[in-house]
Amino acid sequence: MPFSFRRWWFNGHINLALRLSSAMLLWLAGAWLVDRFLLGLLSLLALPCVFISGIDQPSPGWGKRLGWSIPLLGGVALLFGTLGAWWPPALIPALMVAGLLLSTLTAFGELSGRTGLAALVMAAMAQVSAGTIPAWQFALGVTLVASWVVLYSDWWFRAQREYPLRQALALSYRRLAVILASRIRWLEDPALGQRFDLPLAEQLALVRRYVAVAKSRNRLTPELYQAFVAAVDLQERLQAIPNPELSRALFAQPGVLPAYRMWVAVTSRRLRQVADHLVTVRPIAEDARLADVEQQLITALLPLQRGRFGSIAPYFVSNARRISRLAQRVAPLYRRPMIGQEPEYDLWHRWRQHLSWSSPIFRGAVRQGLLLALTMGIIQFFGLDKGYWALLSVLLVVRGGIVDTRQRAWQRIWGTVVGLGLAASALSLGLSGSWALALGLALVPPTLSLIPVHHGYSCTLGTVILIMVFEYIAGQGMAVMPLRLLETIIGCAVVLLGYRYLWPQWQGGRQAELRREAMGKLNQYLELLLDAFDGEKISALSLARARRYTYEQGVALTSSFEQMRQEPNYSRHRDSAELIRLYKETQSHLNALAPAARRGVRLLPEQAVVARQVLSGAVKALQQLLQGQGGGQWPRVLEQQRQNLYRMVEEGRVDRTGFVLYQLNLVAERYQQMLAIVARPAPDRH
Repeated sequence: MPFSFRRWWFNGHINLALRLSSAMLLWLAGAWLVDRFLLGLLSLLALPCVFISGIDQPSPGWGKRLGWSIPLLGGVALLFGTLGAWWPPALIPALMVAGLLLSTLTAFGELSGRTGLAALVMAAMAQVSAGTIPAWQFALGVTLVASWVVLYSDWWFRAQREYPLRQALALSYRRLAVILASRIRWLEDPALGQRFDLPLAEQLALVRRYVAVAKSRNRLTPELYQAFVAAVDLQERLQAIPNPELSRALFAQPGVLPAYRMWVAVTSRRLRQVADHLVTVRPIAEDARLADVEQQLITALLPLQRGRFGSIAPYFVSNARRISRLAQRVAPLYRRPMIGQEPEYDLWHRWRQHLSWSSPIFRGAVRQGLLLALTMGIIQFFGLDKGYWALLSVLLVVRGGIVDTRQRAWQRIWGTVVGLGLAASALSLGLSGSWALALGLALVPPTLSLIPVHHGYSCTLGTVILIMVFEYIAGQGMAVMPLRLLETIIGCAVVLLGYRYLWPQWQGGRQAELRREAMGKLNQYLELLLDAFDGEKISALSLARARRYTYEQGVALTSSFEQMRQEPNYSRHRDSAELIRLYKETQSHLNALAPAARRGVRLLPEQAVVARQVLSGAVKALQQLLQGQGGGQWPRVLEQQRQNLYRMVEEGRVDRTGFVLYQLNLVAERYQQMLAIVARPAPDRH
């Protein structure tokens, strides 16, 4: 297979469209052979629900998840199909209860939350078949379609050697290449890189999920596992910056910046090459240029290991060597288990603890149920057919923040308008019957490929498909167009008003909770390193997990902040940006210290005592402040101890121990700065 064609075939959006479209066509062919084509066509309404729930993608406990997710979709289809056909007024309270219960599945995690949303979408979809085919036949068809798509997807992924894992790994390496390439701009603009990179965090979380599934099914090859651990090592190395200000000055020295630019360019290209080879199932070959540019950079840095840059130049020499090694070999720097047994939770207790008004999940579930019931009430009051399109608008435009929800609502409105215009043009040209269905089926692959890209574009094609199906089934394509537009406007208006005035959950209200969680993980990471430098034996796995948990909390802070920036009360939270910057810099210092801890570097007894006094005192002061205790001032005794640590740094030798002291001193400075920010109380929860 030519390389250009392989890249096209393995493109994530195209591969998704090919997989689901081929599964759909095979299903329709089977339905036609057994003379149940209409039932087969309507039961494909389960396809969006499968896509939303993600049950066609590998996940931890996949078998158990399928065991309750597929029956849930079938049961919802049966219940709401029956109500829609025999007792439509009961849909209003039923949607209220279903919205409340199914939305609280988010308490069990992202995947469970997606399944709950998919079940609500199925409740809306069931109205399409109400009165057309018996509800039990539709429910059976939904169950069979969901099972078929899952089985077909599993075969598809195995035929392409664990494609979801390869795709997620490739996206991670491409994002790592972008982050490395941005280092040049970071030297010119200090504001860059002050927050955690959310796309990389999402991709690595997805990779971790797929690795766990592949391992549990004995399908995890050494190549893919090594690529995963190497990506984690790269992410850690790219975040570890000993001293941002001094680092910029170092790279501004004559001869260093040109060598650094060349090394960054070649290494970034190498990471993109690794991504291409991973996703197209090709052997990963070496890049001959990487060793040359690495040596040029090291040669430029070596003369600077004494004097002003003696505290950081040796680290950058070591870091360049290790990043180059990771990119060249696509193998971890050191071996350690990365996927272990996840802790088990009491699911009943986990769900019950969210059944209170103080829980954002519960308030969101109540709001979801009210909006669905209100939408169905409006539809029935004005006698507007079955209302499934309005319900879908309510369910599909909602996002984590009001700004994203508003943007998606407008995308859905103009997407529906454009789609109706295109469908009307096609019908006015005389398209009908089987030709209308053929056009609808032909538009399925591009629609599927656009779903992850843009809601407006996918909604445009989805609207055309819907109208073509109506034209095929009952010849009513033109007749339903005004109703579809009206239902879209009703659904989007209900969502926008509900999410603006029904208990809006501004991200600023989460700041106090997120700060406590993030600082708690950062403190644990620091304490672990202090124990290591004090002579205690700390496992590499413990350090890796501490780094991971600290990183994930930083990602949560950044994600909340990115949404908060667009909210009406953002001006009350501007100190959050500074806190995230300091948090990330502190984690960078700790990441720079982690390799020394793994190599067994120990501080002298006197140095270890002073370092622990300063940093344990800083941790205690920050914890007290987060718990509402203390005055928020940096204790005078603590400042005296920090000055002692600083003198040790000044008087110490330029070696590994000196580097550790230097970094710990910077960590103490960052804690002092974070203490001042945390002392400013975050606004109350909204």
